[in-house]
Amino acid sequence: MSYTVASFLREKVYNMAAWLESEGMPRLRSPWPDLPDIALTAFAQTLRETYTEAIEARDFDAVEDGVPKEVREWFNWVRERPALHDKFWRYLALFSETVK
Repeated sequence: MSYTVASFLREKVYNMAAWLESEGMPRLRSPWPDLPDIALTAFAQTLRETYTEAIEARDFDAVEDGVPKEVREWFNWVRERPALHDKFWRYLALFSETVK
């Protein structure tokens, strides 16, 4: 199966949302999984261009300020659960690396 960047990102965002819900996160009205392809790719590009160092440092404060309110809800929920931090940051790094 061949992927476009957007289809790969979409699959991984849905996986991330499913994982967070399986960990007990309430289903939020976040548009993140349902963003149009161009917006999803642009979000990943913004992560890459602006937040690479923050992602590497796993700095919630540095990234949280620049993401949409709905995505910030995911950040806040994960921030309160240290056991989820590693996988969460690996997802963000994956999104960033995908648009490299």
